[in-house]
Amino acid sequence: MSKESKKGYYRDDVFLKALGENIRRIRLENGLTQTELAFKCDDKDYSQINRVELGKVNFSVSHLYLIAQALQVKVKEILPDM
Repeated sequence: MSKESKKGYYRDDVFLKALGENIRRIRLENGLTQTELAFKCDDKDYSQINRVELGKVNFSVSHLYLIAQALQVKVKEILPDM
């Protein structure tokens, strides 16, 4: 008999909220709406960007890179100082 290991799901809400706040700040500095940023990220509507900015979604590094490209910044400029 083998035991199945339960893999935990890691989520840091404080980090995600700070990350989202940085994305929102940079988006506003660039004069973009959530819809415009979503369009630059090849998304159909703003809802994913909205959830990211609110820290409600634990998204992939690839998506973070896509957002950074759309905002014309380096990923490290989006990451919070923690």
